[in-house]
Amino acid sequence: MKRALVPATLAALLAVGCVTEEDKATVEFACPSDANWPVVSQSLERTCGTLDCHGDRGRPFRLFGRSGARLDDGDVVGETDGTSPAELRENLASACGLEPEQMAAVVAGEEDPQALTLVRKPLLIEAHKGGRVWLEDSPGYLCLLSWIEGSVDLVACNTDLETP
Repeated sequence: MKRALVPATLAALLAVGCVTEEDKATVEFACPSDANWPVVSQSLERTCGTLDCHGDRGRPFRLFGRSGARLDDGDVVGETDGTSPAELRENLASACGLEPEQMAAVVAGEEDPQALTLVRKPLLIEAHKGGRVWLEDSPGYLCLLSWIEGSVDLVACNTDLETP
């Protein structure tokens, strides 16, 4: 009889002890400037934000916008309204919060941007279910990289947005 109690007791103790007040606290993380984030977000949304990709709410890195999930309860796909300010904030938090320690190190100049999964996966340096999204000279990649490095290349971002 004691054997049956051990797993149940252990499971109960683990369930109670897993979430602490510290775990519930707001976490601050470093992020590149949000000054030109809307155009960077649009580039990411266009390439990666569809429902079969990062426009899916279940993804650790998720993007809201007209190509995928919407932040409001309507979840209307293909809606003609642009990405809302609240969706832009969520997209920024998702990009910066995916690997907050690594992002902080990159923003501080302590790490190379390729330390970030956000950079490695679309280049296929790391396995990516969506395959290679960009080459290193692609406008979308240059747009993302320039944002991470602190000075958004608006020409690259706009070129990416104009590419069919």
